[in-house]
Amino acid sequence: MNELSTLFSKLNSGETLTLDKDRIYDVRQDDSFELDGYYCTNTAKQHENPTGKRHAAMFLKNKSDITVDGNGATVLVHGKMTPLMFDRCSNITVKNLTVDYACPTMAEFTVLSNDNGRCEIKINSECLYRLDGNNLIWQGEPDKNGNPYWEDHYCKGRRQVRMLDPATSLFRDFRRDDLECITIEECGNGTLKVELKNKEVYFPAGAIIQSRNIVRDQTGSMFQRCKNLTFENLRIKFMHGLGMVSQFCDGVTFRNCDFNPAKGRTAASTADFFQFSGCKGNILVESCKAGGAHDDFINVHGTHLRIIDTNNDKNGLTLRFMHDESWGFQAFEKGDTIDFIRWDTLIPYASAKVLTFTKINDTDIYIELDQKLPQIEIGKDVVENATWTPNVYVRNCEFGLTCGRGILCTTRGEVIIENNRFENVWGPALLIEDDCNFWFESGYTNEIIFRSNTLINCSYAKMYPCAPVIRYSPKVMDESSAQFVHGKLTLIGNRFEKAVCNTHLLHLEYLREVEMRDNTFDAPLEINKLCVGNITER
Repeated sequence: MNELSTLFSKLNSGETLTLDKDRIYDVRQDDSFELDGYYCTNTAKQHENPTGKRHAAMFLKNKSDITVDGNGATVLVHGKMTPLMFDRCSNITVKNLTVDYACPTMAEFTVLSNDNGRCEIKINSECLYRLDGNNLIWQGEPDKNGNPYWEDHYCKGRRQVRMLDPATSLFRDFRRDDLECITIEECGNGTLKVELKNKEVYFPAGAIIQSRNIVRDQTGSMFQRCKNLTFENLRIKFMHGLGMVSQFCDGVTFRNCDFNPAKGRTAASTADFFQFSGCKGNILVESCKAGGAHDDFINVHGTHLRIIDTNNDKNGLTLRFMHDESWGFQAFEKGDTIDFIRWDTLIPYASAKVLTFTKINDTDIYIELDQKLPQIEIGKDVVENATWTPNVYVRNCEFGLTCGRGILCTTRGEVIIENNRFENVWGPALLIEDDCNFWFESGYTNEIIFRSNTLINCSYAKMYPCAPVIRYSPKVMDESSAQFVHGKLTLIGNRFEKAVCNTHLLHLEYLREVEMRDNTFDAPLEINKLCVGNITER
């Protein structure tokens, strides 16, 4: 085991670990903690990571009252890893630490020239590759046996591609098939001459192409069933698979952290930056910076499980994880309150407490409740764990160029999003959904307070019709429903700039109330409404 992982294996509750000042700690996929059974929300499908395998550089389980002071050190990942892993820990602080990849799994190259499909490209110096005839094969570093940790074809299989357009300095969609080449020739020093099969494709000089494997077999970090976690002054230069994932944690703080790409790169994460799933207590993201991801900045949600069978004699339910990227993890504890949710309206219609829970397999759970079952539409209705719904505070952050949305937030707790800057965000700066038929991310919101934020050129990629800068779109399946899913949206003192489609659009559905005051717009405001109650503008 490497030196850093050995230090963590010896760390006891109540201790402080201070790393060597400004040192680089090299950690390899095959000389760190190898863990099984860590199933993570919104990540790999069952066939992609069937045992929940994690490779971790820094792992703590059942520990408390620990401070890890990075002291300016860097953890340099070789391979694919989940660098930080905490399981059922409490009162843990990690600060003054940098995490980076020696060979990022997001490959990048720059187009130097294009003459009617005959192009010269320059591969980022940190990216490894080989040529196989007219195929470019991305590679990871060699493992202890001399074989690459991973290999991917440049435009086939599970690759996704984005272009950073030199004309706009923004990301744009780019079909991986448009990278297909007739010939590829090595010129040395990472420069290749290629002839594109599609000579008409938009592939201008100066464009930067990003290419990644979409399988989320590891994450930026993972924290499970922990309480009171604090991360301060972290510099995270790259994350593979998904970002910092907090799953059923009670109280998580990120303060003064920087998640922008390292110098010479344009990508810092292959998916979200922050994912909070089934948490409670207070979530605080404060004075953080982030940019350069292939998905969202912050996603806060629970998980709807579908009711597939009942046991009326014992007040029992058999529940199933429905989305193929969220499964296997413990979704309940004894004493948790669940809400029964109507599948077509998303409206709760009964509640009960969990007396027992049993894992049947990786997708099915059996629970017994403290009271009789209501009338259920079996195979369609779902339950939400109403106990694990956090308060969320996001303030004084800078969210920059990305290929995703800004903040997704579906929790019934208090939500205050204030004094943040959203600039060049692919989709809406704020997206509020809730669904039990697609992603199965729960649940409803009581009030979102969104104040003193600056929104510049958000929803620039027009991923939704008319490019809404704020979007409420719970997935209500009953088109005749007139019931509000979400409570109140309060917009106070926000600045909306550089409108896309010449209007600042708010798209609002199934929302009880909107209060707007002291906001400024540099273009007309338009509000699209479907089942929206009172709107007050001042």
